[in-house]
Amino acid sequence: MMMSKVRFKFRAIRRGFTLIETALASIIVGVGIVATMQLFATCTMDNRSAAQMSTAAMLANNVHEAMLGAEVTFADPGTAHGYFGPEPGESLATFDDLDDFDGASMSPPIDSLRKPIANLPEYTQVVSVWPVYPNKLSVNSNESNPDIPNKSTYTGALRVRVRILHRATPGAVPREVYRTSWVHLDN
Repeated sequence: MMMSKVRFKFRAIRRGFTLIETALASIIVGVGIVATMQLFATCTMDNRSAAQMSTAAMLANNVHEAMLGAEVTFADPGTAHGYFGPEPGESLATFDDLDDFDGASMSPPIDSLRKPIANLPEYTQVVSVWPVYPNKLSVNSNESNPDIPNKSTYTGALRVRVRILHRATPGAVPREVYRTSWVHLDN
């Protein structure tokens, strides 16, 4: 009889988890959930940034297409190369040469037909135009220290820079999210 009691003591069957095993499992699951939440937050921020970049590239392309319109020439038809920038009384709708876009800041931004895109008020298109030499396209790449200080100097080539600014909230300071430039050569 003594033998059966001894066997019974050693044959105890474990049922369930101990408190330490449960705590460790909870910690492991918790760390996994926190890591997953951080991954989702990072992916959401990356998606937002990619959407801003895509929109900004489209807006810069809109300016490029607006400048390539058939009615826009290299120099103003009336004053030839004598006037740089928009002529007195000209507005975005009546710009007739490339240098008219110099200093333009469009908010809400415009589409390729120069119509405002009302549902994108958080974006601004800022355009700068400078003369460059056709055989030295790298000149005037620094806006704060231009190689050709007089913008009305006719060289036969113009550099156009479009900056796209974005405001996260209506009162926020806009930040640059995209920048592109290209050169137009006179025929």
